Amino acid sequence: MNFGLSCINTYVEGILRGEDKEKLRREIIERAENQSFDTSLPQKLTEEIKGALISLGYRVVDVTGRVDYKAISGLSEGLFHLIFEVGINYDEILDVPYIPGSTIKGVLRSNLYELTGDEGNEIFGDKEREGSVIVSDAYPIGEKLFVGDIVNPHYYQGGKPVRTEYDVNPVPILHLAIRENVKFRFLIGVDKRAKLGKIGEKLNVRNAVELVSLLLLYSMKTGLGARSTKGYNFFEVERIEVK
Repeated sequence: MNFGLSCINTYVEGILRGEDKEKLRREIIERAENQSFDTSLPQKLTEEIKGALISLGYRVVDVTGRVDYKAISGLSEGLFHLIFEVGINYDEILDVPYIPGSTIKGVLRSNLYELTGDEGNEIFGDKEREGSVIVSDAYPIGEKLFVGDIVNPHYYQGGKPVRTEYDVNPVPILHLAIRENVKFRFLIGVDKRAKLGKIGEKLNVRNAVELVSLLLLYSMKTGLGARSTKGYNFFEVERIEVK
């Protein structure tokens, strides 16, 4: 049984035996912090995807970024939501946490709109047309991936807003996050036939690869996902290679 499913099994069996939920959660967090992961298979998959994109005529931006503080993706879903009520995207087959390519692509598109006021339909597609950019899932590199974390829901009690500061009674919720300095690698495939339209002039870029690279650098500094206002999901760029 892989690590993720073994955690679910431990939690469910413990609940059935009548054990305390918080005790079980703390045990699982401790196990996760000490777990050594094998990330070689996800990296082999990334290489296979890279070869496929190149064979289909895409330019490929190969990116490795390092977590600056902590990272988390999939707060309301994912394998560990059952245990902690705060989820994290987890690949049950490859047995590692990951950041979905759809999340990264959404951030790139959102930041393009922020910078230019253009929704980027020519590049990212819409209901009427297929986009020119494909983003793979981001998989971790390394062995120690998780760290225990908490969230304090200060301003809601029993599902209702707290009316005054005097009524605040925070109850910390334990959950897992990606630890500082973990590296993630992902790919951005750019169709060689991609047209920029007016976006190129607005951002002073000559082609779609330059555009994507610019958006990527900006996005990794401003946060790839949720809780960026709390310092999460900021990345330092370790490597960018264009094929």
